[in-house]
Amino acid sequence: MTSSSSIKIREINLAYKKDLKEFVEMPWAIYKNDPHWVPPLKMAVKDLLNINKHPFYQTAKVKAWLAEIDGSIVGRIMAVNNHAYNKYHNTKLGFFGFFESINDHAVSNLLLKTAEESLKSEGLTSIQGPMNPGTNYECGLLIDKYDDAPQIMMTYNPSYYETQITKEGYIKAMDLLAYNVDAHFQMPKIIMDIAERTEKKSKVTFRTLNLKNWNKELDTMFDIYNSAWETNWGFVPMTKEEFYHTAKDLKSIVNPELVHFAMVDGIEAGFILTLPDLNQVFKEIPSGNLTPMAIFKILTAKKRMTRVRVITMGIKKEYRKIGLETLLYKHNHIAIKKNPLIKNIEMSWILESNLEMNKPLIRMGGEAYKRYRVYEKSL
Repeated sequence: MTSSSSIKIREINLAYKKDLKEFVEMPWAIYKNDPHWVPPLKMAVKDLLNINKHPFYQTAKVKAWLAEIDGSIVGRIMAVNNHAYNKYHNTKLGFFGFFESINDHAVSNLLLKTAEESLKSEGLTSIQGPMNPGTNYECGLLIDKYDDAPQIMMTYNPSYYETQITKEGYIKAMDLLAYNVDAHFQMPKIIMDIAERTEKKSKVTFRTLNLKNWNKELDTMFDIYNSAWETNWGFVPMTKEEFYHTAKDLKSIVNPELVHFAMVDGIEAGFILTLPDLNQVFKEIPSGNLTPMAIFKILTAKKRMTRVRVITMGIKKEYRKIGLETLLYKHNHIAIKKNPLIKNIEMSWILESNLEMNKPLIRMGGEAYKRYRVYEKSL
């Protein structure tokens, strides 16, 4: 283990191009020889970390640091004081995110301690993480199945991160589950029966996404999203500006046939959003730079992708417990099966405590094959 005196922790300003570049590019030093890591597009990470333009930072204060040994960057971390979260939950909780470290306890110790002390100085009494930078984005530490590449917008990390974090006194706050389902499974009779009864009894109809009315569709999804998740653990409502900003890149990659709206008496009551696993393409772009060849690979990706991810499903609170979830699963599955290239469906992430979501997936033969942990600690 390196002596802590030889490690330099440097606070950076993400508004400075040089600092931002170093922070964004740091993971390449950790994962360059890891065959399962998927390099993110650097421009996408820079957009997420744009503290002057990204709407997340209108309601949150962040600080970021890099760790160095002999001039080489060996780690990074961000401390997040999410004012919107604390107001919504009436708490004094801080977060850490974008955590990366070489396999050296002295480095991880200094990074985590620095973030903790910063949040404590702001009057916060506990800390959770990793959040990159919150639950509406990538979050949780992968704690199993390190031999499989992550799907789009899911995290990945070395196995030693778990030890580094727990050594500092962090304990489990919540596990987030990712289910794997064979794309061509046979929908169980019990689910088909529930779906049929619900469809007849509640006068439910369905439609797919209309790309020509993109902004109107975003309004509908925004309304359902904040209503559907309002009581979930860790949830904080997105502002409309933040939701639009987050969704702006979806239009170019989404398959409208894999986005279904459930309508009760003509009113959108819920939706399910499935995305092609673009990580299968990003894996072919090791630099993370959007070169002409990278753009070509992305544009032709549909011919190579064999996985999709159900990224979110939400039902407005007034329409819950009538079986709309089952109907959305059914229609989504029918649409996925039309593409013979698709072999696997990942449904993620789902709170381990959310039995209403977990039970149907298990009935459909789903396996909770990956687990992502959010840790917490008192300050």
